[in-house]
Amino acid sequence: MKSNIKILAILLGIAFVFSFSSCERLKFDEDENASVRNARNALQEYETDGGDFVFLKSLLGRTYQEAIDYITQHGYVESETQNKYEDAETDSISKILTLYQEGQYLQNAALSVKNDDFDTLFAVFKNWLLDMRNSSSYLQLNRTSYEYSIGWGNGYQSFDSPEQFLDALESLQSIDDINQASFAAYDNEAYWYSLDLSGHMKGVYLQIRNERINNPLPEVPTVNLTEEYLEKDILIAKVDYMTFEYGGFYSMNVTNKQNEGNEIPFLADYMSPGDFGYIKLYYRDQSNLLMDGSIIWAGCGELNFPETFVKGNSSNTYVPEYTMKRGLSFPSDRISYIDADGSYVQDVDESDNDLGYIWQTLSAQDEFMSYYEQTSKKVAVYLYQPSVGVGDPYDWYYMVFVER
Repeated sequence: MKSNIKILAILLGIAFVFSFSSCERLKFDEDENASVRNARNALQEYETDGGDFVFLKSLLGRTYQEAIDYITQHGYVESETQNKYEDAETDSISKILTLYQEGQYLQNAALSVKNDDFDTLFAVFKNWLLDMRNSSSYLQLNRTSYEYSIGWGNGYQSFDSPEQFLDALESLQSIDDINQASFAAYDNEAYWYSLDLSGHMKGVYLQIRNERINNPLPEVPTVNLTEEYLEKDILIAKVDYMTFEYGGFYSMNVTNKQNEGNEIPFLADYMSPGDFGYIKLYYRDQSNLLMDGSIIWAGCGELNFPETFVKGNSSNTYVPEYTMKRGLSFPSDRISYIDADGSYVQDVDESDNDLGYIWQTLSAQDEFMSYYEQTSKKVAVYLYQPSVGVGDPYDWYYMVFVER
């Protein structure tokens, strides 16, 4: 299940409208007699001091005018197309920067290079990927995808690291050898990165986006953890999909409680969103509603129940015995995803780290660990996507259920 979710999220990030910048410019030899590998050989010795990747990311969070002032200081001039700027100091390549004005502060910017020469495009693609690989952002990535397709309908080949990815691309000889090569990732500060080399479009496209710059997560009220919150049957917690930030909890009692077994007995009512769908999760029967959320294709659904969430003060009260933050093992046998039918997922993609991040978040919360310590049942994690299709992962979050 999780691999499909991740593929969906990555594919959503490959609808690009992009541009290009330069802090340290890469020179391309225009001599027709020069080796066609000159650009690649030069890049083997390339050492980044930030480069275009860091330059582009540094624009986000500025006001639109501040961003314009900054890029003009770095050699960009306004083009005939609105919100696009050209690098006035280009050498043998055309570089375009696009700024998307979507709020008070710039939250979306892109770079692009269009060229008929494959080696030029590959050199730019490799340059930008190395910029990212050598930046501090690389250490914060929590989901990554490196993949390419050599032709329409041939599927994608995936890789585990930028080094493996670039080694595979080195064997390609021309623009006709590739349909698309793509890097996509998120980090724990809600940045979304996309880098794409398109044979069909004959271009390289880099985009960095962070909607939380203008739309931060809402504040969750803090409460004293009295019996009113800690002596219920079920605790339902929220964890943000993009950042794994804690979104609070809701606790409730259920009827006909089942004490035996090691799984929460879910009953699910799911309608796939052809246009409008929903997910309803119950405890055993329809008298015990745990979650009710609409799901809209290319729109935005909403959580109808629970409606309110609060949080206790996070502390180290329960942390040392369980959490990975102290170097202890992750309790893989005690936490699992559930599908839309309410069944526990038995096989999780080994490359999936989301459960670990969720555990790190929740194991620092007294309310969660209070429930967790009093049960032998697996914690259940459901990825709620109120928007799907061309929906927005910034709207997604994990619903986490633990039975006391």
